[in-house]
Amino acid sequence: MARRTFLLATLLATAGARSIPLAPASSLLAPTPLKDAQRHLGKGALAGAVAPGGETAGTMSDTAAVVSLFKTIVGGGILALPAGMAAGRGTGVWPGLGILALHASVSAYTYALVGRSVAKTGARSFNELWARAFGEESAWIIDAIVVGVAGGACLTYACFLGDLLSQLVPSLGRTEAILALAVVPMAPLVLLRDLSALSSASFAGLAAVAVSAFVVCKRALDGSYAPGGAFGGWLGGGAAATPLDQISGARVSVGTTVLFNMLSTAFMCHTNAVRAYHELAAKERQAAVAAKAFGLAALVHAAVQLAGYYTFGAACQGLILSNYAASDPLALVTRVATAVSLLSSHPLLFTSFRDAAFSLFSSGVDPLLAGPAGDRNWKLLTLGLLAVPTAAAIVLPDVGFVVSLMGASLGAALILVIPSLFGSRLLGDADASPAEKAAMKGVTAFGVAIGVFGTVITVLETYTDLLK
Repeated sequence: MARRTFLLATLLATAGARSIPLAPASSLLAPTPLKDAQRHLGKGALAGAVAPGGETAGTMSDTAAVVSLFKTIVGGGILALPAGMAAGRGTGVWPGLGILALHASVSAYTYALVGRSVAKTGARSFNELWARAFGEESAWIIDAIVVGVAGGACLTYACFLGDLLSQLVPSLGRTEAILALAVVPMAPLVLLRDLSALSSASFAGLAAVAVSAFVVCKRALDGSYAPGGAFGGWLGGGAAATPLDQISGARVSVGTTVLFNMLSTAFMCHTNAVRAYHELAAKERQAAVAAKAFGLAALVHAAVQLAGYYTFGAACQGLILSNYAASDPLALVTRVATAVSLLSSHPLLFTSFRDAAFSLFSSGVDPLLAGPAGDRNWKLLTLGLLAVPTAAAIVLPDVGFVVSLMGASLGAALILVIPSLFGSRLLGDADASPAEKAAMKGVTAFGVAIGVFGTVITVLETYTDLLK
């Protein structure tokens, strides 16, 4: 079953404005060596940018912090969750909610654990926190993870932008739509030196998600797609068996692991915890802020996850909006809103990908950017990187495999393994009880096991019929 889905929920932290995972809002100045300034967006936004003035500058209230973190977590990735429920032979309502609650609670704990590690060390970025725990020589691992996640997210954005445009303009094929969007407006936007004009993308994205969630829930409740409904023709008339027959209360199937992997990316925002900690006024309240924000986000995820699955059952597509009829006026509004959100946030996401890639390969990139032809080389390298996810989007019409793989491997690392390792390495006996230290080690082992198991399941489910 096709499981094309956003990585956004995918993904990493942001540096301020964000509509879907990884959407930092900052200015790009003239190219300078990455090692000198952490590149504003590379090791700043994605790795936990430092609030001006350091820890003493924290002025954000608890309420503002909850809203900011909630906005960071909730993105277009929720539109993929119904497909996760339908994967394989489906997942029942109660197991689906249980998995969601597990991810939300563990993610909130490990997010707070990063903040506690920052309080202990005074680290000013995620990379610095890693260096304090494991040494600077291995800090490149963070850049590599960011490149993998942000690159996968760019691929997903390109796929869905192409899908949405081809749906809105039926005469335009998917490949033509992807190429057209890459040329205009993507290429000019990613070449901008100052992306501050797109700082409102976070609010546009949140509005688009709100509209989408409303439509998905409304259509589930009003019966428009049920037998006899205004758009119920998709069920095939009087067929004896329909995709809705898959819906159950307690079923657990092999496909449940797909949902598990998708939910790994849905709550991935942990590299943002460093910056968020420094911005929070009452820093001792970070754990409470995380609990509230993750809890609210879980409620929104649950509503869309269940409503979409209740409406379409086994027929849920990777982007749930694709299930709705072209003649459905509410679905049209949602598609337009989502397209606008993606178009406004994609350049910010791509900037994160580019700067992390430049940082990862700084030994070769820095000399090119520092020379007299630095500006030209920066543009050429930027366009070359833009071509990578664009070409992959054309070759890979279904990126569900990429998303599930990200959730299984990088998602588990960022949400479970790395934060728990920070806690184990950086928090002393006075900061965590022996029982909690043991729990941290358990979370680390759990994350590794999930990563390995989820990766195997994803590969088998994609390339074989063993799990059908």
